[in-house]
Amino acid sequence: MPRPSATEPAPSPPADAAQQRPVLEIKGLKVHYRTTGGDVAAVDGVDLTVRRGEILGIAGESGSGKSTMAVSLLRLLRPPGYVAGGEIAFHPSDGPSVDLLKVDERRLRALRWRALSYLPQGSMNSMNPVMRVGDQFRDVIVEHAGQRRGEIDEMIPRLLRSMGLDPGVARMYPHELSGGMKQRVLMAMSIALEPDLVVADEPTTALDVTIQRVILQSLGDLRDQFGVTLVVISHDMGVHAQLVDRVAVMYEGRVVEVGDVRQVFKEPQHPYTRSLIESIPRIGDAPWQQKESEVR
Repeated sequence: MPRPSATEPAPSPPADAAQQRPVLEIKGLKVHYRTTGGDVAAVDGVDLTVRRGEILGIAGESGSGKSTMAVSLLRLLRPPGYVAGGEIAFHPSDGPSVDLLKVDERRLRALRWRALSYLPQGSMNSMNPVMRVGDQFRDVIVEHAGQRRGEIDEMIPRLLRSMGLDPGVARMYPHELSGGMKQRVLMAMSIALEPDLVVADEPTTALDVTIQRVILQSLGDLRDQFGVTLVVISHDMGVHAQLVDRVAVMYEGRVVEVGDVRQVFKEPQHPYTRSLIESIPRIGDAPWQQKESEVR
């Protein structure tokens, strides 16, 4: 079943209590970097809610704080960066809520992959070059879930097919795959343990336009087929126009605008948002204008 475009609202999630509760709530998040000239605020008091079942886009130019916020969510921030304040409340579907900034390492490790997955920027280069794809799947699944080998061997072909890949890819090494195939392998790996939330940082970077379209379709499939909530970080407003339900725009470490993607694109409220939208190269109607054109 084709996923909704940016001009069509996503299907409404079930209205039970678990679905109504947000999957992630960021409150007053501040992230600084220590420099010889003093501390610099990369994320400056961000408040943001991620609704269960949605695809939320985080937009902004390089240096706006998008990726810093992403690594902070998973406590992967490296020195000289540090979290200066705030709260990140994560609400997994099968366990108690936790503040990701305060939870102990043992609990955080249990949450990663099982409840919370991360596709880092340039993730297609993060695979082990001397291990076959299937073995890398097994490492992740055994480490975090411990399923028996027979169950894992059944899971891998199904996960690869879900991303449009032949099961034979499991026998290949990373150097035998194209950039787009590597990215889809990692996307399949990210949902192996059925997490509540996947954070994808610049998932289409360094890919040609044709492959970008495949990746965007596959990201949409993660939500539509597996019920995964997605946070997609990209400087490319065209990515957000094609993929997300809501978009939050970051500028100088702050969220300056957030709303339904169609509304934000049609009637941007902040001058910076308008400049980002106007920078999108296009011929004819933009994705968020197509439905109106069809009516006329």
